[in-house]
Amino acid sequence: MREFFSSRYIKSSLFFLGILLSLLSCSSPSKNKLDEQNSNLIDSEVSLQKIENLDQIIPNDSLRLSILSKLSLEYLNKDSTLFRKINTKTLELANQLSNKTVEANAYWDLAYFQGKYSSLDSSYAYYYKAYQKFSELKNDAKAGKMMLMMAVSQENARDYIGSENSSFKALELLPQTKKKDIYTVHNNLAIVYNGLGDFGKAIEHHKKASAIASSTKDEILIARSSNNLAVVYLENGFYEDALSYVKQALDVEGLKQADTELYAMVLDNYAYIQLKAGQSEDFLKASREALHIRDSIDHKAGMMVSRIRLGEYYLDTEDTARALANLQTALALAEEEQNAKYELEALLKLHSITGNQEYLDRYLVLNEKLLNDERGIRSKFARIRYETDQYINKNRSLSERIIWISFTAVVLLTLLGVFLFLQRQKANLIEARMQNSLKESNAEVFKLLLDQQKQVEIAAVKERERIARDLHDGVISRLFGTRMALGFMESDNPATETHLKELQNIEAEIRNVSHNLASNSLTSEDGVEKLIKKLIDTFNEHTATSFELHVTKSVDFNTLGDSVKISIYYILQECLQNVMKHANATVCKIRLNQKENTLTGSITDNGKGFDVKAAKQGIGLTNLNYRISDLGGDLKIHSDSSGTKMSFSIPI
Repeated sequence: MREFFSSRYIKSSLFFLGILLSLLSCSSPSKNKLDEQNSNLIDSEVSLQKIENLDQIIPNDSLRLSILSKLSLEYLNKDSTLFRKINTKTLELANQLSNKTVEANAYWDLAYFQGKYSSLDSSYAYYYKAYQKFSELKNDAKAGKMMLMMAVSQENARDYIGSENSSFKALELLPQTKKKDIYTVHNNLAIVYNGLGDFGKAIEHHKKASAIASSTKDEILIARSSNNLAVVYLENGFYEDALSYVKQALDVEGLKQADTELYAMVLDNYAYIQLKAGQSEDFLKASREALHIRDSIDHKAGMMVSRIRLGEYYLDTEDTARALANLQTALALAEEEQNAKYELEALLKLHSITGNQEYLDRYLVLNEKLLNDERGIRSKFARIRYETDQYINKNRSLSERIIWISFTAVVLLTLLGVFLFLQRQKANLIEARMQNSLKESNAEVFKLLLDQQKQVEIAAVKERERIARDLHDGVISRLFGTRMALGFMESDNPATETHLKELQNIEAEIRNVSHNLASNSLTSEDGVEKLIKKLIDTFNEHTATSFELHVTKSVDFNTLGDSVKISIYYILQECLQNVMKHANATVCKIRLNQKENTLTGSITDNGKGFDVKAAKQGIGLTNLNYRISDLGGDLKIHSDSSGTKMSFSIPI
């Protein structure tokens, strides 16, 4: 039986349940209210009807399960019908909610209940189910407790070998702190070995149990151990030793008040050991006192033992009538309680006194039935043990399979990870190569543009030089010749002098133009700026937007590397294309500025704006970000309904 709920905790739970049940009653018609008020408003007793309607009273599954588990324990020793209903509900809900702890405790309650009504095979089976659940929960202490209870059930069915095995399994599971459970294991092993006729091992384990009892300083447990040792010595004919131990048990102070049933047992054993040792003077007084105590507490099994021993005493003293009376009383009690052990003992003694064949026949039939029942129960125990072993093997096999599956999965995932990593590296390598190729292509294109611009400039310079030479060698020379010829002509006409001076001025002007044409050529840096201006002019020619370029004097294209020049050109090209395609702007201003080691630029329009977050995933802005970040720069975009401003800064 479970020990981990205090009676106070149970009562508080029942009180809480009573309040809930009363609240349900308050929601019924007024007549029901009055009827309820005429009885107890808060009723801690639970009925079958209330249990059936518990899901309506307490809709919360977890709370309902907690209350059912407590009620299962509370009604274990009260109403058997109600307990079965509560326990069934508890198991169903625990299984539904996958609450293994509550499920294990419910099986524990049910196992105890079945054992109480002498259904050893069912009790053993439910202890086994509880053991399984506690094992799954890795609760060795309670799994060991269940194995111990299985061992006790096997001993009760005289399956001594099975009980021995289960007891040692329980010892393996139980932690050393569970002294009382370990005490019970050794006590059970002592009973098992006594049943197998191994007196030495029986004494050995009883003494181990006694040592544990002494270490706990539990006087009741110490008395019980001493009494158990006395019984073993008694059954094996060592009366002096038996008497010594039973006196130790009787000497425990306050035993009668602390455990009346144990005191009556010890007292009766003391009287019977004296009888067997030939010291029968005090037997009758002690035996009658023990019987009186057992009768007062309604301890039926103890009353049977007392009556059988009194019958034996009266038989020894040749008081046959009293011997028969006590033995027949014991037989009647044993039949009423269906206690086969004492029924057999009473029948055999009655047959030995009376010689009545009926007693012997009844003894033989009952003994054969008992042997068959025990064989049947032992067979069921063996089947359950087989299923247990199968369950353990299945779990072990499943665990091994899970380990192999997990190992295989890890290996496959590792290989997949390596493959994906290599693929990613390959993709990165390809991307890097493409980016390098793109950079090289962009640089090549830009150089071609510059070369083309340079060739245009060279051709223009050559053409200007040719024109200058033609002007100098041809036009100026002819003008000079004409002016000189006119100068030698005699003329008093003032207008002639005026025209000669005008020719001289024209000659000087043409000479200046010729010199300027010969000296005016563009550098490659001027070519970069010219390409940008040409780009602006191209956009101005093909769109209604007015593009305005302003390059401050601080910008020195001579300090810019080719990669920066290329990037500035393509950045501006991409920005202007975006303005032309999407902005619907009337004006777009482009500004380039250089401050110390940083080149800054801005492109501002008065268009309709756009959603910057959404557009950031587009390829255009992605390329812009890539170009600028590749140079270690930074891009900022602000856009609303009044327009857009893109600004960037690049270290140089």
